Amino acid sequence: MKILYPLALLAAASLFGCTPQKQLKEFEVKDVANPAIILNGTWKFSMIPPENYWENDLDFQDWSDIRVPGECQMQGFAIQHDRPYVYKIEFEVPADYEGKEVYLNFYGVYSYARVWVNGEYIREHSGGFTKWTCDIGRVVTPGEKAVLTVEIMDRSDDISYGSGYAKHQIGGILRDVELVALPPQHFKQLYVETELDDRYTDAELKILYKLQRDTPARIKVELFDTGNKLVKRLERELDSQEGIISIPVSNPEKWDAEHPNLYTLSTTLIEGDRETLTQSLRIGFREVEVNGNSLLVNGRPVKLRGACRHDIHPALGRMTTPEYDLKDVLLAKECNMNFIRTSHYPPSEAFLDYCDQYGIYVEDETAVCFVGSHRTEVYRSSGATQDDEEFTGRYMSQLEEMVQNHRNHPSVIIWSIGNENVFGKNFTKSFQWVKSQDATRPVIYSYPGQVPDSLRNYEILSMHYPNWQGNLVQYGMETKAFEYKQMPALFDEWAHVSCYNNFELKEDPNVRSFWGQSLDSMWTYTFEADGALGGAIWCMLDETFMLPEDLDGFTRWWGILDKNVIPASYMGPCVGYGEWGIVDTWRRKKPEFWATKKAYSPARLLVKQLDKFEPGKELVLPVHNRFDHTNLNELLITWDYAGLSGKLENHDLEPHSKGELLIPACDWKAGEKVHVSFYRNDTLLVDRYALLLGKRAHELAGCVEGELEVSEMEDRIHIKGSGFKAEINKSKGLLENLIAGEDTLISSGPYINLRVPGIGQQYSTLPMHDLARNWSCTDFWFNTDNGIVNLYTKGTYKGLNTSFHIKIDQKGLIEIAYEVSHTGMDKNVQEAGLKFLTGNSFIELAWDRNSYFTVYPENHPGRPTGKADLRVRPEMRYRQKPQHEWEMDTKGFYYFGLEEELPYTNLARSLKENIYEYVLRTDSNTGLRVISEGSQACRFDQIKGKNTLIINDSWDYNSLLWGNYMKQIPVEKSFNGQAMIELIGLI
Repeated sequence: MKILYPLALLAAASLFGCTPQKQLKEFEVKDVANPAIILNGTWKFSMIPPENYWENDLDFQDWSDIRVPGECQMQGFAIQHDRPYVYKIEFEVPADYEGKEVYLNFYGVYSYARVWVNGEYIREHSGGFTKWTCDIGRVVTPGEKAVLTVEIMDRSDDISYGSGYAKHQIGGILRDVELVALPPQHFKQLYVETELDDRYTDAELKILYKLQRDTPARIKVELFDTGNKLVKRLERELDSQEGIISIPVSNPEKWDAEHPNLYTLSTTLIEGDRETLTQSLRIGFREVEVNGNSLLVNGRPVKLRGACRHDIHPALGRMTTPEYDLKDVLLAKECNMNFIRTSHYPPSEAFLDYCDQYGIYVEDETAVCFVGSHRTEVYRSSGATQDDEEFTGRYMSQLEEMVQNHRNHPSVIIWSIGNENVFGKNFTKSFQWVKSQDATRPVIYSYPGQVPDSLRNYEILSMHYPNWQGNLVQYGMETKAFEYKQMPALFDEWAHVSCYNNFELKEDPNVRSFWGQSLDSMWTYTFEADGALGGAIWCMLDETFMLPEDLDGFTRWWGILDKNVIPASYMGPCVGYGEWGIVDTWRRKKPEFWATKKAYSPARLLVKQLDKFEPGKELVLPVHNRFDHTNLNELLITWDYAGLSGKLENHDLEPHSKGELLIPACDWKAGEKVHVSFYRNDTLLVDRYALLLGKRAHELAGCVEGELEVSEMEDRIHIKGSGFKAEINKSKGLLENLIAGEDTLISSGPYINLRVPGIGQQYSTLPMHDLARNWSCTDFWFNTDNGIVNLYTKGTYKGLNTSFHIKIDQKGLIEIAYEVSHTGMDKNVQEAGLKFLTGNSFIELAWDRNSYFTVYPENHPGRPTGKADLRVRPEMRYRQKPQHEWEMDTKGFYYFGLEEELPYTNLARSLKENIYEYVLRTDSNTGLRVISEGSQACRFDQIKGKNTLIINDSWDYNSLLWGNYMKQIPVEKSFNGQAMIELIGLI
């Protein structure tokens, strides 16, 4: 069914530049009030149905209630593989269906189904994500009630492996069920193709039809433009049961992802002088073609910046609703995507409708996944079906259903015949069938290196997980710097979002912000690379399923961990592959969302700061137009500086071109920032920049002379300054009990913080090893010099020789220099620097830093300046939508289980890189300020039950892997660093 357009949708259409259109009914049938009736809602359900459960006289009213659509297990029914269960519902067939053909449409039932109506067997079906139809006219009576019985089984040999990678049985009725009435003569098939001329100006509209019956009929065709104005009308006899109607259209508005212009095509069947059926489609005039190693849309090369997307509903599992489909499309547009790969099965009709309306290119993938590869033990014995003729029917039937049901969508520009499978004959047949049916789109096949050179089985090269520099060898196929000469190369899985590296994720959420550097580099290189078509982030949405806490079968037939496929990431009934999305299942934006928006920005300023500028003269900003079909003069570009603002005019710059923007003359001053914003349709933010004029002035002053009081005892040194006091433990050579007023700011330190990755468990799951353990002081001495105390400490950790020089002045400035040496270690740095155990009085964290991007949203952990309230503990309940942003979470049901509450929010716990200042403040306004030149990183958290301040000179995220950027800093045999901490709020 096509989706109606409520007011909220029309408002969103205006925001995203779509022309509001009248509500569209997919079809109208003469003398039938409601020819399509959705049967969703509350059905009856039995996991152990009685004998003859399909019969009409069976009383099923005391069966359990279940929601349709939705997974069984997510609703508390612990189904198992290869064991049937049954749905039943009673529905009314309207009286005005008399004389019509009556059908049931199922839009997705996982994974094998059999259907009875009024006790009569209708048909069976394999495949969980495509529309299929039951002809029930012979067994129902209009004006009377009917009973529908659906037996379903979640088959372990399903070629989609849908339950396998969901880590639980996803079986059930996952999409809409629809009752339909049609006149005896109707369109069995109705396809549309648009062919543009050599200048990509005029079009030939082709209507490919197939009638249900070989009886005379007449057709009326009406074409309405984007403003609902009639532009073409014809009426003719149909002299054959199937054929093609061609209609020339002069210079129609073209459809592309940046200008999703949709026409309405109305086709009416006429028998005698009576109109019996009107069928309407939204269509787009667009042409897709492969030209050498480029993909052209309407004659222009495009670059696909996108993500892979699964269906997921936070409460109902592997399903979706029109509301969530719309959210996902709007989120994709908001973060500058123009492309979605529908991994690893076809999407809903509603999702494609929204992609048509808002402008998203789609790679539509058939539900064949991990055949012969990557499967867990329960599936392996039946997984290698690529050459099995017994399975050919399953491959072909759901492929045909995908293509036949989706080929009229202009958003669909690529057909995919499967994901990461071992190649075999069934994929050859799949490719050949698609090309025989639809020559208007290219076909892709992942793991193309497995295809023999003698076969043609793909037209776009699919490559998964290049490194961030674009180099990849996969089954003999190779790209270098993202380039490929023979055909377009699409990296339709790349830049894998952190999810398996649960050790890193649990201790430092900043890994999610750091990930953005990978995507930024990858897209920058890809856009310039010859033959590089684009990429799709893995993944758009988190893959976590919050199963009921008391659901039977956990770790026995669902939620089973397989160390060979997935590490032990989930800690309870919240299962799945992990939090691999740029948004979570509730569609809350995670840090990766903004990184995606910035990295994929089609309006790219090529500088972060302006070193050359003259007061009273124009500013010159280098810019790259990374749109495919949009001149920059279509955008609203605004600037503001020091209370002044304006709009930029005459910024003509063609797609895929570099040029300059000119900001009017102002009295520019070094250290100030100029803000530049790009908007589509005057309201949709494409990108925003804050450009620093000159370099930031930042001087670090050391300890100053004063009158610090120092007294020595047998085992301790007591220090007293202006508003603070502290002790030195002589046996440990460490600072202890640094107190300001009533607040203990530092309980002990400094300690060396040296952490390195351990041995990988699976994928990118690397435990982190703390090498600086078991401190032993070997030498300590001190002196005072003009009121500054100098502390000298030498000691060892296991295998590490360490020395500290600590200086403290009267005003509470602490300078620390350290040196570390070891006998030899072949490891990379995870963190290297200092750490302190602190008191428990801090209530606020604030920072000022040199951020990777110049602009971030409020509360983003990567923003240049910000604050975090250390007292915040928002309420979070399992299986209930949080009422706050992701950054405020203090629970993580997937990685931490249901009970554990973190001591601080994600925002507070995240490492802050490249700091100028990092401030911890108490309720009495005392605190610590770490001061740096933008070269260090700090984080604050409760580690092993103790509040800890970490100041790193080196840091990395060694578990990102999957081709993502990592610094890969070796642990040198000797290294050193320093830190400066200022006590604040002293009396």
